[in-house]
Amino acid sequence: MVPTVRISSLMATLLTMLLVASYPHSSLLVHTFSPIESASFLSLVDQIKSALLPIKQDISSNVTLAREQAQYARLLPNDNVLKELKERNQRIATELLRMLDSLQNISLQNVTDNLSNINDLLAEAVTVRIQKDQLNNVTVQALAFANDTNKILDEYTAAFKEGNISLNMNMTDGGMSSMKMGNSSMIMATDKTNKEIVKDVAAYQRAGALTDIAIDRFITELKGKSNVTSAMEQVVKGLDQLKVSIQNMVSPVTIMGIVHGQIQPNLQTAFNLQLAQSTNNGSGNISMSMSMNNNNQFMQDHAMNMC
Repeated sequence: MVPTVRISSLMATLLTMLLVASYPHSSLLVHTFSPIESASFLSLVDQIKSALLPIKQDISSNVTLAREQAQYARLLPNDNVLKELKERNQRIATELLRMLDSLQNISLQNVTDNLSNINDLLAEAVTVRIQKDQLNNVTVQALAFANDTNKILDEYTAAFKEGNISLNMNMTDGGMSSMKMGNSSMIMATDKTNKEIVKDVAAYQRAGALTDIAIDRFITELKGKSNVTSAMEQVVKGLDQLKVSIQNMVSPVTIMGIVHGQIQPNLQTAFNLQLAQSTNNGSGNISMSMSMNNNNQFMQDHAMNMC
């Protein structure tokens, strides 16, 4: 009897090993990300890009500001994001972290190659992190776009907030000049309009860059994909107004009106996004949920946090 038991145990072990080997290793470790999580990741990639874009222009005139953007970009993919990315592809996660770390010592000589390599890694990260059906889902893309517009408002508001002073700002183009304040500086309009004074230049740069990125996402992923033509036209008008208003350094209240009063409500109408009252400490914030086109299931939270 003892030999029979030993043989059975051995066979069971071998069968288990064969079953494990017959499945891809990743299928045992990787969980399926929700559409909400995928939209958030897409927006996170856009936010990293918004910090990378100003670096190339700053590196020749203001190394301190360029490195401030590099540090901001490095902090965006937190430990949880990197862990989730490693579940999909260890190499991409490790290499992306290494490249973002190396960006802290960016110089004029290596800026072009470094930024190009990071953008390539971000593109790879999107393809491995997000399932193809979700990447092609218009509602996921609409939600990512909505998250982008929220972040634009956050960055723009921070740019004008007291105490957010960017250091060592040199002379800039576009009718603006730097105003030295001891070890700090701010940029302001040189004309006599009612433009605001930018107190955090890095945040202002990211708001402008992310606006361009969001416009590109809208054109590439959303334009022509809604039957509510009038609402789509209003989103386009809102984006045009947003871009010009940021360039003109208007009041953050005006930007909030464009984002929450024109772009997001029409986006909601165009793509059947549903509003749900947030329960965050009774603050009265509104979070956008969405009705998935393929199963009409509402995905709540982590979306359009309206102030």
